[in-house]
Amino acid sequence: MTLFKHAFTGLALLSLSAVSAASETLRFSSFEPPVAHVTKNILTPWAEEVSAASNGELDIKMFPGGTLGRNPAQQLKLVEDGVADIAWVIPGYTPGRFDQGSVSELPFIIPSAAVGSKAMWKMVEQGLFTGDYEKFKLIGVMVSAPNGLATTQEVRAPADMNGLNIRAPGPVMLSGINALGAVPVGGITGPTLAESISRGLISGTFTQFGAMETFRLGDVVTHYMDLPLGATPMLILMNKAKYDGLSDVAKAAIDQHSGAAFSERFGNSFDANVAEAGERMLAENDIAVVSAADAPVEDWQNALAVATTDWIAANENGQAIYDAFLKAIEEAK
Repeated sequence: MTLFKHAFTGLALLSLSAVSAASETLRFSSFEPPVAHVTKNILTPWAEEVSAASNGELDIKMFPGGTLGRNPAQQLKLVEDGVADIAWVIPGYTPGRFDQGSVSELPFIIPSAAVGSKAMWKMVEQGLFTGDYEKFKLIGVMVSAPNGLATTQEVRAPADMNGLNIRAPGPVMLSGINALGAVPVGGITGPTLAESISRGLISGTFTQFGAMETFRLGDVVTHYMDLPLGATPMLILMNKAKYDGLSDVAKAAIDQHSGAAFSERFGNSFDANVAEAGERMLAENDIAVVSAADAPVEDWQNALAVATTDWIAANENGQAIYDAFLKAIEEAK
C-alpha cells in the first residue's frame, strides 16, 4: 500500500509538472488562404521560429483563410476582443484608426516594400506613430510594394480616369482617385475584388501583382499601369494584455523576431514575391502593361499632388510626420 501510495504521489507530481510546463497557445489570424505568399512564407515561418525560440513556452498556431474571421476588415476587432491573439491587419479598412501610418498611401513616395517597411518602423521608433499604435503589441509595421492601377481598359493619362469607378484599399488613395476625376469606391476587400470587377461594379483597383495573383484578378483585368501610386500600410498586431501576461522568456522570443527585424523580413519577401508574381501573371494572362516610360509621369504627379496637400492638412502634425517619413525613406534606401 505504501509503495502504491508513493507511486501515485509521484505520478501526480509528474502530471502537475507537465501541466505547469505546458506551452501557452497563441492564435494568429490571417484572412489569406494558407497557400498565399504572406501567410505561407512570412507569417507561418515567423510563428514557428518564435515558438522554437521560446523554449517550449509558446505554441503559436496559424488560423489562415479567415478561420477566426473571414473579412479582412474584421481582423482588428478579433485582436481587440481576444478572439485572436495576433492578426494581420490592413488599417485602411478601419478609417480613423492608425491614421498617421496612412502617410505611406501617398503617391510617388514608396519605392519598394523593403524601403517602405523599414521607414515605417523608423517612425515607430521615433515616437511619431502614436494613439492606436500604443494600444497593441506591435509585431510589425510595414507596407506593401507600391500599388499600380489594374483596370479593364487602357489608362495612360489622368484624363483616362474620368468617370471610372476605381477601388483603393485605403482612404488616402481613395482621395487621390477623386482628384483624378474618377469615382472612388471603398469597402471592397481583396477577396471580393474579382467578383466586383466581373460584375462591373468597378473598372479597376489600385493594387500590385502579388495581390492580383492571390485574389485571381488575371481573368478580369486587361491593363496594368506600373506607377508608384501609393502603398498599402499593414500591421501585425498582438493583444497587449495577452502579451503582458506572458513570461519573460516568451516575451523575449516575440521581441527578438518583431519590430525592425520583422519589417525587414516582410519587405524583402514581399518585393521578391511581387516580382515573381508579375512574371507569372503576365505569362499566364493577357494583361497589357503601361510602364513609367510610356506614361506621362509628371501629369500624374501634378494631378495627385492634392492628395498630399489634403493629407497634411487633415492630420495633426501632418507636415512634421510627412517630412520625417520622407527622411526615413531616404535613409532606408
